[in-house]
Amino acid sequence: MGVNLSGCEFVDNGALCPTVSAINTYIDKGFNAFRIPFRGKQASNPAVIARIKAAADAAAARGAYVILDRHDYGNTFDAAGAAWWAGVMKNFPDYRHVMVDTMNEPKTGRSYEKDSKGKSYATDVNEGIAAFRKAGLKHVLLIEWRHWAGMQNFNKNEASNKPCSSPACSFDRAGGLKDPLGRTMISGHRYPDSDGSGTSATCVNTTASKLIGNTTAAAQARDLKVWVGEFAFGNAKSMSSTCKAVGQDMVRYMRSLPKTYVGVSWWGGGNGWKEDYHYKVEPKKGTFASAADSDYLKVLVGK
Repeated sequence: MGVNLSGCEFVDNGALCPTVSAINTYIDKGFNAFRIPFRGKQASNPAVIARIKAAADAAAARGAYVILDRHDYGNTFDAAGAAWWAGVMKNFPDYRHVMVDTMNEPKTGRSYEKDSKGKSYATDVNEGIAAFRKAGLKHVLLIEWRHWAGMQNFNKNEASNKPCSSPACSFDRAGGLKDPLGRTMISGHRYPDSDGSGTSATCVNTTASKLIGNTTAAAQARDLKVWVGEFAFGNAKSMSSTCKAVGQDMVRYMRSLPKTYVGVSWWGGGNGWKEDYHYKVEPKKGTFASAADSDYLKVLVGK
């Protein structure tokens, strides 16, 4: 069970990046993976990289994992993205504990359907993976898609005579997702409010299979591994009974499918959030290490 530790992406100088102390506190609370969002422009700041590396090293020292998340909402992964990441990953050689989320919720990139030159979202992704591996990098890669990486939209079951409008179809027509090392996963996001945006604290009365079953079925049919990059359903102060049931079912569901779901990084961790944020994992600032675990946190770590 993992958690997003936001902060780096809020302040350019990295002042709110997760600290070694924060990593150790979260591990003590039961988490073993940390998605660290940061902006691409911060990669050229040695101070920010040093803070992230210290957090990553602290996690690895205790057998936990870090996902470096380029939180730019930019282009879907391709060879140019691979070249950028190759430069960043020189600072993070520990491929056993450090993973790469290539682009958070990309907004731009090629169409899912092939263009006149045979290029598509999937061919770009495969070229990016090949370039990343050619650079000698073995880190696990996480691949997202447009439309907020919505897990309800990964597959639209397009007819063979219709253009692709989903990542699953795009991969099918490109011969699949290709990684010579077999170390690439798809990573989607999902929220249980009425429109799936994560902007409301309320949860619809639903089940995990309804929320992420689209991605589950598509991944199983294509032998793909899945990391749930973002999901949330409460906060340290409160969690409705409906939201609690949804969260507990998500944990049960993912644990029941270990060949498909590798892990999850719940949204809302880190010390940069305002106290009234509806998905805030931590209690009042400065109290997390000593505070008793909230009911919400207990669900997040699967207790």
